[in-house]
Amino acid sequence: MLQILNYSQITHNDWSFYIVSSDQGLCFVGSSPASKKEMTDWITAHFPEAELSEDDRALEPYRAEFIAYLNKEKQSLVFNTHSTGTLFQKKVWNSLNAIPYGETLTYSELASLIGYSPKAARAIGTALAANPLLIVNPCHRVVPKSSKPRAFRGGLAMKEKLLSLEQDTK
Repeated sequence: MLQILNYSQITHNDWSFYIVSSDQGLCFVGSSPASKKEMTDWITAHFPEAELSEDDRALEPYRAEFIAYLNKEKQSLVFNTHSTGTLFQKKVWNSLNAIPYGETLTYSELASLIGYSPKAARAIGTALAANPLLIVNPCHRVVPKSSKPRAFRGGLAMKEKLLSLEQDTK
């Protein structure tokens, strides 16, 4: 049976990104500014047999949560998700919600938090780079120990914008 994935673009103030859901929940949050190619490339890699269907109405509950977050009315997003990844990746992604809104951890601190040696920081970074649910799994809250961030799936400008959004509410 053909799987249908619904998608929509969220455009709010100076934010613009795509979201995608399966029948199990939200499965992808794209970079801002929005890139349809990023979304379709990710879908092709993770759901090669699926068909994409633009459906703003089906994704309205997700859109409302994201807009509330971007308006600083919510500090976390709560809805069903559908993660595709290895057990290690899912463990890392799930641990991100333990990082309080407006705060950051280093890669080595996150590794220790989930029971690994701080030397696993590189593996943590690799898992974060594959995070399909930006903002939902707040990987933007993980930063290098001693230098400026060098990488983020959504781009460094998006990471800095998310960190700034959360810092401005303190």
